[in-house]
Amino acid sequence: MSSFTAIVVPSLHRALRALPAVVMTLVGLLSAVARAEDPVAVLITGPLSAKVGDRVAFEVELVNRSGRPLEKLRVIDYFDKGFHHDASLSPIEQKGTIDLAAGTSRRLTLDFLLDEPGRQCHRVEILDQAHTFVGGATSCVQVTGSPITVAAPQSTPLPTTPAPLSPAANGYPATTYPAAPTVPATPALPPAAIAAPLAAAPLAAAALAPPAAPSFTPPPLPATTPLATPQPPVTASVPTSTPLPATPSLELDMVGPAEVLPGSVSEFVATVRNTGSVASGPTTLEFSWDDAFTPLEASEGYKLASSRVSWSLTSIEPGGELRRQINLRSQSTGAAGTAARSCVRGVLSGSVGGVMVADESCVLIRSNTPRARTPRDAGLRLTLADCDDPVIVGHPTTLICTVVNNGTMSTGRIDLTVVLPERASLVGDPSPSRVRIDGTNVTFDSIPSIAPGGQSTVELAYRIPGSGTAKATAILTGAELEGSLDSSCQTTFLAP
Repeated sequence: MSSFTAIVVPSLHRALRALPAVVMTLVGLLSAVARAEDPVAVLITGPLSAKVGDRVAFEVELVNRSGRPLEKLRVIDYFDKGFHHDASLSPIEQKGTIDLAAGTSRRLTLDFLLDEPGRQCHRVEILDQAHTFVGGATSCVQVTGSPITVAAPQSTPLPTTPAPLSPAANGYPATTYPAAPTVPATPALPPAAIAAPLAAAPLAAAALAPPAAPSFTPPPLPATTPLATPQPPVTASVPTSTPLPATPSLELDMVGPAEVLPGSVSEFVATVRNTGSVASGPTTLEFSWDDAFTPLEASEGYKLASSRVSWSLTSIEPGGELRRQINLRSQSTGAAGTAARSCVRGVLSGSVGGVMVADESCVLIRSNTPRARTPRDAGLRLTLADCDDPVIVGHPTTLICTVVNNGTMSTGRIDLTVVLPERASLVGDPSPSRVRIDGTNVTFDSIPSIAPGGQSTVELAYRIPGSGTAKATAILTGAELEGSLDSSCQTTFLAP
């Protein structure tokens, strides 16, 4: 099982990443103000600048400043596409949850490979059991380096239209002008004269003048479309990606009993497996447990601290595994007849890339102590009565308190306290005489257990200095009883 697994989380950070830099700065300032009141402070330590291809590590410290224990915290990391994580695309979530006692902290390490230049950021957010945001922080790295570019193909220039050639260059002879004929000849009519209508001219033509030297005009070249020079096909040089280095993949599996009784010994075993293709390197395995357990034994090489034990594990080859065990004695954590859930957690840290793997095993501790009975459930009845009523001021009245066991079991040791009225004073000795007096409270200690169908009686006398109505109350408790039982009576004192 990987320490980080991909999850489907609303990609709000992708939308924020598309905002202008000024808006992102304002959001960062507002987040910093909000974090000041978060129950969990998130502190991220890492490089501020790096190069493309570097592998960078960020140390994340979680501090519980809420003043109360926080349980089952989820750790989620969102990061830009310029970051590459071996476990998954953004976002990633730590497997398992984290418990933080009040005022304590926990450290994690996140490892990334930088793929693209520019400002690359990642954000760590902490959610509680109700999926409520309780803390977060953002860290950015300025990444430099020349991005890989596609080589531009060498294009062949297109042919240009050739300039017109001179007549000699086209094979025509140089222009020559013939000598004037010695014998007059009838010159050929120019084309314009042939095309024009014949003029009504006299038959006798005038003597012709020597013809003018004709200007030679070469025939026009035929209009041709120049052939395009064949061009080589354009091919783009596709950059080859450098394969990421192989990394180990560690899984942690915690196994323990499902239900135990108080006082029994439970065995919890952690198995660390390397499902990757390379050796894992040295790591650290740590167990922690709830207050309901007491440590007894552990696998060899352990280091014991308060409510936790750890081992330094050697390198694990691909496909290999290591096991560590601890034996814990369970204690009763709830009322009689109830069951309480307690857990043992395992955390594997120090692996390549700083990835942490966590798992836990929880057990029900079912109390086997008999459920305590109330006095009424035990069938006890308590009465308090005065022997003299009314009474002249200055004379005493005697109180008789009776405890009757109408149940099917003995009562066990019981205690009886009689609360006298204010300004009352005892007259004579109570019966039985072993009592403790605290102001107006008279306590009969350790009344013997009353068998089913039996009863026990105590007596005492008191008086008050003035007239009026006085109230006395008897209260019954027991070592094997839950709660108390009481009874009262009132006496009228008359002026002489």
